[in-house]
Amino acid sequence: MNIINLIIILGVGLIASSYGTLIGGGSLITIPALIFLGLPPHTAIGTNRLGVTGNPIGGWYEFNRKGIINYKIGFMIGIPALVGSLLGAKLVLQINEAILKQVIGIITILILFFIFFGPRMGIEKARHTIKIHEYLIGAVLSFFIFTYSGFYGAGAGTFLTYILILLFRQTFLESAATRKIAQFIASVMAVLVFAVNDVISYPLGIALFIGNLIGSYIGAHYSDKIGNIWIKRLFIVIVLIMAVKLLY
Repeated sequence: MNIINLIIILGVGLIASSYGTLIGGGSLITIPALIFLGLPPHTAIGTNRLGVTGNPIGGWYEFNRKGIINYKIGFMIGIPALVGSLLGAKLVLQINEAILKQVIGIITILILFFIFFGPRMGIEKARHTIKIHEYLIGAVLSFFIFTYSGFYGAGAGTFLTYILILLFRQTFLESAATRKIAQFIASVMAVLVFAVNDVISYPLGIALFIGNLIGSYIGAHYSDKIGNIWIKRLFIVIVLIMAVKLLY
């Protein structure tokens, strides 16, 4: 494996994970980068799943230290994420993703309206007693999101942010912290499926893992200084880019 390619993908992972740990969307950069370096699409997706496992690990440590992870919500959405990721990883080896990406692109644009029309949404911590049916809805939505995550992956963290903000009334920082649990569980399951099917480039995957681990820690460490307002602005920009990419 070319050492320059390893350095490139490590740097790409570091940059993508630095902001991806806060708002998601890092795979929008890392998957195309892996394809650019010569990997077939299925192998790029499998290698990316190995690499981005470093994202929840690095971010989890720092967010836990700051005490802003809601473990009850995290594991409630993490269990269906495990099943969804298994299903999605199997599907990617068999199904064309074009229609699914277009549907998600349309949903993404629609959900952006909720963010625009709720100017304080995700900025201020809301006092909200979560009801049982909200946990159930969150679990079902998590299943579908991580089916997509195992299938393709790019933007899954962003979609999960929608749930944590809109349904559980979390701030952007809280959602970035809480979703690390489900992301780690889902990533490990997807990696196992891709490994069994031999669609992972381990040298590139390990380099990407290291980049994600370092970048996620950096993003989580400086999250307080960035603040919810700037995270929200960056979130909207990334989501718009993601929606256009999915649709076109």
